[in-house]
Order: sequence, then structure tokens, then C-alpha cells
Amino acid sequence: MAFLVFAINTSYSDQLAWITKEQAEKTVSYFEDEDISRVVIWCACCDNDPKIKVNVERISYKKADDPSYYEIYITGTTSDGRTISQPVDLAYVHVKRSGKWRCLGKELKFDCDPCTKAFKL
Repeated sequence: MAFLVFAINTSYSDQLAWITKEQAEKTVSYFEDEDISRVVIWCACCDNDPKIKVNVERISYKKADDPSYYEIYITGTTSDGRTISQPVDLAYVHVKRSGKWRCLGKELKFDCDPCTKAFKL
């Protein structure tokens, strides 16, 4: 039973943390084209993971530890005033569309399971 729980939990981790260069470019373009300035970072699959609202100052990508892949970095300020600059998993980044927060990975048509439907805050 413990193995099954471990397998389920790890199947959700790092879904879109390392992505292709094309996906990274598409992500950065999406932020620019749609003028995305706020996101919610939240892993609905993870125990006790808080929803973190971020005012985005910069979105970029860098090569991951494996040079075949890239990571998306979000730099900004959280709603409680903390500055962040960190790589993110696009399955757990949410953008506001039509009045609800939606999974960025799904919005970009990338294969992922955000473990939640669109939500309101």
C-alpha cells in the first residue's frame, strides 16, 4: 500500500518543470502576448501547499541541469511582499482567464494533470 501511495504522489511531481526549448519559448511568448502580470503558484496534488499569488516582473527560461531541457523562471513579488525568483512547474502555475485561475500548462496545451479544475480566489 505504501508503494502505491508513493507512486501516485511521485507521478504528479515535476510534470512540466523541465520542458523543451520550443515549450519554453511558447511560454514566454504567451506571457508577453497575453500581458500576464499575475499568477498563482499552487500544487493542488501536494499536501498543505499554499496558493501563492505573484505579481510577475519577469518571465524567462534557462537550460536545466540536463542540457536537453529548459526551466521557466518567474521573478516577482508575492502578495505578502516577498521577492521570488525561482523555476516553476507549469502544471502548478495558474493564470487568470475568464474570471477563473486556470493551469498554465493546460492553457498552453501541454500534457499535464494540475490536480484541480479552474478555481476562483
